[in-house]
Amino acid sequence: ETVHQRAAEAEIPMEVQEHFVSGWNGMSVEMEDTDVAKLRDLPGVTAVYPVLEVEMPEPQDAAPEDVYGNAMTGVDQVQQVDGLTGEGVTVAVIDSGIDYNHPDLGGSGTDDETKDFPGDRVVGGYDFVGDDYDSEAGTPVAPDEFPDDCGGHGSHVAGIIGADGDPAAGGVLGVAPGVDLLSYRVFGCDGSSSTEVILQAMEQAMDDGADVVNMSLGASFATWQDYPTAQMSDVMTDRGVTM
Repeated sequence: ETVHQRAAEAEIPMEVQEHFVSGWNGMSVEMEDTDVAKLRDLPGVTAVYPVLEVEMPEPQDAAPEDVYGNAMTGVDQVQQVDGLTGEGVTVAVIDSGIDYNHPDLGGSGTDDETKDFPGDRVVGGYDFVGDDYDSEAGTPVAPDEFPDDCGGHGSHVAGIIGADGDPAAGGVLGVAPGVDLLSYRVFGCDGSSSTEVILQAMEQAMDDGADVVNMSLGASFATWQDYPTAQMSDVMTDRGVTM
């Protein structure tokens, strides 16, 4: 609030979008690039970073023999050890959402975003963007409480992590079929997201008590150690979250 007041006094036009306080201390703003240098010089401003576009990972058109996946990676041996099913662990998936209607992810098999959520497997989460969101196109966010998946990638990831199906019946058995899953949707059905939205999801996952956070996504420059999402990852790791 103080920085915002000082910016107004310095006649730097900007519109505050989001505040971040739980892990990374800052805010996202909309402003002219020509005013960035002025903002950097204000007392209380440590750094100014560009909001970056992040492309949605595309599921590959392939038909792998995934029934052998756990054996090839040694997961089947770990699953024989008592207590290593993932039970008691909460894993957050920051991605395109999760198809929580899918039977292998605890759903009823009925395609209905309002059904099966929250459930026994996908126990929580949030849709930060809505179906039509696309950062590159400038489509505005339309958040809601149902973090379903129309892109497919998030469900693919969630299946690897914790699907609890019967391979003999054509189902998928994930690495840790006993985990609780949290779904944080940061992509629409098509297009890209932004680091501003992803930072919101990271903060929410930490506040919601996730033990593990999966972010199977990335963008150029977003992995620099001083970028806000990287700083937030450090904070979460220091607080015991496995990234």
